Amino acid sequence: MSGNGRFDLQIVEHFLDPERCRRLIDEIRQAETSNALTYGKRESGLVDERTRKVRQATLNSETKVSITTRLLDLLPRLRDRFDLPLSTIEEPQFLWYGPGDFFVAHQDGNTKLIRLDSDRLRRISVSVFLNHEGEVDSPDGYAGGSLIFTDRLTGDRCLVRGETGKLVAFRSELTHEVTPVICGDRFAIVTWCRVVS
Repeated sequence: MSGNGRFDLQIVEHFLDPERCRRLIDEIRQAETSNALTYGKRESGLVDERTRKVRQATLNSETKVSITTRLLDLLPRLRDRFDLPLSTIEEPQFLWYGPGDFFVAHQDGNTKLIRLDSDRLRRISVSVFLNHEGEVDSPDGYAGGSLIFTDRLTGDRCLVRGETGKLVAFRSELTHEVTPVICGDRFAIVTWCRVVS
């Protein structure tokens, strides 16, 4: 595994504090969940559990607004970091990966491999870890479920270890995956920064 410098990642430690992460996890556990889409939007999207197996929680509007506002506060920093005219973010997804859940290597958009209108304007992908990646007996954490980036040209790989409250932002065309969770539950928030044409 290579260092993250050559993968053009923006990492923000402690983007969310541990107490807020704990409250979000509690809310996700109690919320209505459904299989997260692999492609598209809720009305017309596709679920393919051979590609992406994870549940998405529907949280209350106050929580969604609070997290969206926090992410929007980061937008100017991401604009400068990636030198892109980012103008908005998509509504965050609150994800719950249980044992065996995963997302195969993929890109989120801004690539010829994906031809959905909703993905063409995605430029930066954002993931926030709500709990930590640890060993098999890690309390309140999970084993497996690693976030791994791959350079499609060289095959080099970079693992970003899950730590409570850590945010990772990266270009949406960068190949990445979540390996299968071995045990425990992995909780995360994901969203995408867009350039509006």
